Amino acid sequence: MKLSNAIEITSKMIQHNLEIAKGNPSDSEFLIPMLWSLPGEGKTTAISDLAKKLGYNLVSVIIAQFDAGELGGFPVVNHEKKQYDRYAPFFMKGFSEDVPTILFLDELPQAPGANLNITAQLVNERRIGEHRLPSNVVIVCAGNPMSARAGTQQLPSHLKDRLTHFHIETDHEGFRKYALANGFCPEVTGFINDRPEWLQKFDPSADACPSPRSWERVNTILSLGLGGMAERGALIGQIGEAAVIDFIGYLRIYRDLPKAENIFEYPETAEIPSQPDILYALCSNLAHKVRKETASALITYVRRLPSKEFAAFCVRDVLSRDPSMKNERSIGNWVVTEGRDLLL
Repeated sequence: MKLSNAIEITSKMIQHNLEIAKGNPSDSEFLIPMLWSLPGEGKTTAISDLAKKLGYNLVSVIIAQFDAGELGGFPVVNHEKKQYDRYAPFFMKGFSEDVPTILFLDELPQAPGANLNITAQLVNERRIGEHRLPSNVVIVCAGNPMSARAGTQQLPSHLKDRLTHFHIETDHEGFRKYALANGFCPEVTGFINDRPEWLQKFDPSADACPSPRSWERVNTILSLGLGGMAERGALIGQIGEAAVIDFIGYLRIYRDLPKAENIFEYPETAEIPSQPDILYALCSNLAHKVRKETASALITYVRRLPSKEFAAFCVRDVLSRDPSMKNERSIGNWVVTEGRDLLL
């Protein structure tokens, strides 16, 4: 399943849980999503973005960071009743009464067994001991499978049975849309389009390997202004040597591209590379650098490209980075007359 699909379903489940919580639902009516994926696929970021989109508060809790006694609530003597009570864990109190809250149990499978048994009561009965969650708090869980060797363990069967499981696969197009919308440099977005096999090559035995999260950090490394061996060393430390060999080769191509400024100034005569990998790199760069005043020149140039697929790739990147560019007459006309089917 794509991450975007899992988040869409999670959003619907959150709305469902908030709605039924207003009544007197049974525990089985609540749907608790559990997002599984290899490390670095963007689960945590996606839940954070979903909370912002919905306008909800987000409380992230890593159950593994507590011991079982702390998670279950520290005992305190009640002398009047001649008994002891338990304090509620911090994440069970202090919620806003006006704004719904997503209680995000991240890295759940990394918790020890005793903690998971306590969590089973939380996700099934919405309480830990006598302390209950308010009706405007919803639970979402996430974690890595045992195959990731991320310090995880099998969830106990009674906890698994209380969750709705989504197994997330690497989504190249979803990553590109996220990267473009968040202003990633064209070196990263162009490379992933040209070499999609390098987006995720998880190796639990390696210190560094490619993943969507790693490429986000590569984007930051490229902004540091490093050069030569310093840049290469930083990249190896983030995505590993095998990926860097290909990426450095791509960077050499990218950095020797015709200047975007020259293309925008002379779109009818500017050079058009013949090699597909160079064309992809060039289109990524043009999409990154185009502005409203150069939109017409961009369309003039991409109409000269050897295949409409390259033009569509370039315009798609432009619109992903800045959807308002569709209001530019030249781009809007191209979408209607030539790109409608290509951009689907």
